[in-house]
Amino acid sequence: MGSAAPRLTDPAEGAAPRTSWPGALVERALALVAADFRRPTGPVIVAAVLAVAAVLARSTEAGPLSPALAGILGFLATAPIAVIRRFPGPAIGVVLTASAVFVIFGRLSWSAAAVAGWLFAVAACPVVLRPRHAVLAVAATEVAVLLGTLDLRRNATPWDATAAEALAVIAAWGAGELLRARRQSAIEQAAVAAQLRQLSERDVAARERASIARELHDVVAHHVSMIAVRAATAPYAITDLPDPGRAAFSEIADEARTALTELRVVLGVLRAPDGGSETAPQPRLADLDGLLSRMTRAGMDVTITVTGLPGALPASVELCCYRIVQEALTNAGRHAPGSTIRVQLGYQSNAVSVRVRNCRGGPPSGPGRTGQPAGYGLTGLRERVETLRGEFQAGPDGRGGFSVTALLPTVSAGTGPAGTGPAGTGPAGTVSAGTTVPGGLGDEPP
Repeated sequence: MGSAAPRLTDPAEGAAPRTSWPGALVERALALVAADFRRPTGPVIVAAVLAVAAVLARSTEAGPLSPALAGILGFLATAPIAVIRRFPGPAIGVVLTASAVFVIFGRLSWSAAAVAGWLFAVAACPVVLRPRHAVLAVAATEVAVLLGTLDLRRNATPWDATAAEALAVIAAWGAGELLRARRQSAIEQAAVAAQLRQLSERDVAARERASIARELHDVVAHHVSMIAVRAATAPYAITDLPDPGRAAFSEIADEARTALTELRVVLGVLRAPDGGSETAPQPRLADLDGLLSRMTRAGMDVTITVTGLPGALPASVELCCYRIVQEALTNAGRHAPGSTIRVQLGYQSNAVSVRVRNCRGGPPSGPGRTGQPAGYGLTGLRERVETLRGEFQAGPDGRGGFSVTALLPTVSAGTGPAGTGPAGTGPAGTVSAGTTVPGGLGDEPP
């Protein structure tokens, strides 16, 4: 016995079931009232029409109340609707109070316009008032309807009229509650849509980061890997290579491997923007010794000066200082080879300053002065420093050299100097202040 063939469904079947015509009519009426209510002139027009009708009806309605009093009450039961959006509490209070006077003392003097204003105010209670105040207002209205059965001032009416009024209050309240629920649902749907758009944008950004990471891996990492391989195998390919050449190729291979390590960190950040690589620690100020030593072995004349009392710094500040020195030394080597480079690191009470200046003794310095294209290193440093709310300057120093200066605000992470040594010693890996060491840390002699 074969299974039944799958039935083709209409795309509209998955949608919400359509309401019957009475429900659809009520929904359209509520939507029309809500749209008119949202307009600045909506309540004003409704109040004007109802007030005019209530005042004109005072001479045609027969009841226990005098025409003048009925006209005043009719005006008070309709006119405040004009300011129901700006002053919801007082406006609804006046309308319901005037309508309560009609219900208790003069139902027969109650015009149709005043009744419409009464129901309008009851329906507006859940929309414009706080839930507690809205419930109190409706409860007071129902109490007024019940008091109308006491036959005050010859106000006796059939019991079915009282029941109809009580049901009308409940119906108006339900309509207002439905309108409030629709508005709340629209607000929640808009919030969900905004959240979905944000998640979609984040997903697009993550995909773009992954694409950039793949391109970097395929292009940059390949060429840097080839540099490392060629530099490592060159001494074996060239048998009569002198010792300085072997050392140079070894230095090139080490630098290429370091670049690959840092490139892997960058790729990890691009692939996972919410968290970096936890297995690859970022460089800190303690690693400046190794950086300056590599630059010195590459033939650069570099000295560093440390002033102030070193203290514990946030990791982001230490990384930024390291990158500033690294980028400045790289630019000096490219654009001013052979010049003397001075690195100054100053510790202050609430900030740390970094200055890298290449002095005279080489060609003119600065990006682009040797015919090489200017890159985006200084721009990246400026953005990095501004992210930490610091100050950054880069340009000619007026004495034939080029200077890169940064001032980074910081809050000490500890209560004393950084490191475990006595006062006057820097972080692990640095030397004591007061000495000058080419390629190391120390104070510049006077």
